[in-house]
Amino acid sequence: MAAAASAALLVVPAVAHAAPPPVTWCGHDEVTENRTPDLELSSVAQVRMVYAIAADGADNFADVASGMARDAAWIDEWWQQQDPTRTPRFDRYPFAGCTSKFGDLDIGFVRLPHPGAYYTTDQYDALTADLKDTFPDSEKTIVYYEGPVEDDQVCGIAPSTYPAYGGWAGIAYVFLGSACELRPPGSGTSAQVATHELLHDLGAPPPQAPHLCPDGGHPCDSATDVLYPYVGEASTLDLVTLDYGRDDYYGHSGTWWDVQDSLWLSHLPQVPLSVSVAGEGSIELKVNDQALPCDTGCTGLLLDSDVEVDGFATPARGWQVGAWSGGCASDGPPCQMQLSGATDVAVTFVPSTVDVSVRVRGKGRITSSPAGLSCTAACSHVFKPRSTVRLRAAAAKGWKFGGWGSACKGRGACTLAGDGGAVLARFVRR
Repeated sequence: MAAAASAALLVVPAVAHAAPPPVTWCGHDEVTENRTPDLELSSVAQVRMVYAIAADGADNFADVASGMARDAAWIDEWWQQQDPTRTPRFDRYPFAGCTSKFGDLDIGFVRLPHPGAYYTTDQYDALTADLKDTFPDSEKTIVYYEGPVEDDQVCGIAPSTYPAYGGWAGIAYVFLGSACELRPPGSGTSAQVATHELLHDLGAPPPQAPHLCPDGGHPCDSATDVLYPYVGEASTLDLVTLDYGRDDYYGHSGTWWDVQDSLWLSHLPQVPLSVSVAGEGSIELKVNDQALPCDTGCTGLLLDSDVEVDGFATPARGWQVGAWSGGCASDGPPCQMQLSGATDVAVTFVPSTVDVSVRVRGKGRITSSPAGLSCTAACSHVFKPRSTVRLRAAAAKGWKFGGWGSACKGRGACTLAGDGGAVLARFVRR
């Protein structure tokens, strides 16, 4: 496994701090898999929180889930205070009746295959080996591990060498069993530790950062940096900063990796997209290859600012694309737009003309009702939208009608509507 960086305990006097209001988690089930549909639609690159216990551990999921949701809310609020243009893209799910943004947090549950004692040796490697096939590559995962720890002075641990990868390379750990006062989650310090480890997970600090500690895995220019190697007792996010001086790992002007550019951060402010559909047909909208729930229209979908949306309109039979309008202008099926603010888009489907073409074999004449076709070899005509076109066959002397082919079959009446079609008329000698 990859080398990892950790946050350790530093005992200092408690300091009063502000805190976001408590959050009540709206879920009730314990599931390992990502719940779908996701509420965050701008990208599949999302940060998910997971509670994990050893095989012989007590299941306290119901007691800690709301605290984990409050930690996510705290991280989101603090991050936006530090940088109003970014925040972690937390995985959220539309639980029925939930009215709280982080009450909708998609919190996972994992019971590990080994007892707690097994994970006290080479803890990061042991845990990651058992979780390596659990999480998708698009996911950065903050695992709140409830169980014995290898060193109770280590509050958490995460890799910092895989900023572009999720899955097993994107797991950050918060050790609830440490001496870092992380129980119950949501009380303050756990949010700071989770942020510290998430930043490692996002690639901080890069090896080129100018103020690295001797351990090479943390900045040492200020003890107020959230990525400082020690966490103060009773410390919270409200007492620390995101990259003190903005010259090591976030929002810097250097040529090395900048966490501000991470795929797992939303670009703020998020802006609403609304799409209306007139006529008969459906549309497909995608952002970064992720489908949006807009097949027949949608209202107020929140997406990251500057995101690119690809659209494609599919008319029902007998209809055609009239035009896209509003935030996307096109008179064909595809349309592409880049959001910069609240965007309204309309797609109009109009009845399609009825295009009929006829090819004649043998000797005879084909005529149409309504008028428009009359030929003994080949002809075509565009009829008005929603027309019902009937074709009649009249054989020449010494010939008889042998039947239709292509869009019509048999020897009875040939009736075409919708998009029309190509018809073969066969006449044979008597």
